[in-house]
Amino acid sequence: MTIDERVRRIEDVQEIVRLKTRYTELADSSRDKPHKGEEISRLFTGDAVFHIVATDSPPLVGSAAIRERFDDDTLYPYSYHLLGNPHIEVQGDQATGRWHVAVVFNRRNLGSMWTTAFYENLFVRTGEGWRIKSLKCSASAVAPFGQGW
Repeated sequence: MTIDERVRRIEDVQEIVRLKTRYTELADSSRDKPHKGEEISRLFTGDAVFHIVATDSPPLVGSAAIRERFDDDTLYPYSYHLLGNPHIEVQGDQATGRWHVAVVFNRRNLGSMWTTAFYENLFVRTGEGWRIKSLKCSASAVAPFGQGW
């Protein structure tokens, strides 16, 4: 691998980290900071797949469906993500990423909850930079706030 290829790979990984960090920043919400569905949807490809497995909801397909989901602040009126342990593999114009995440949230009809989970993503390089092609979040534990695991 040439030095230019190594530098490009490092820059790709850093851009993907920034993209994923931006996603979690925008996915965080509160009464004073509602979701911005349009801004979140721009992080995804037009045909992206978005699946939060623990909710038993079917995957959302397409950036328009993702935007619509995040425009509904009644579903998750509060959420806060702590992201860590990134593992990113870049192969040309595609990359995979896996993160650990802890999320505290309020969910309509469930109240205050917390979860630990894994994010698994597929990223693609586009003319506008790296975008999320698929996002899968699989919970390792979910519990009402105030109760143990």
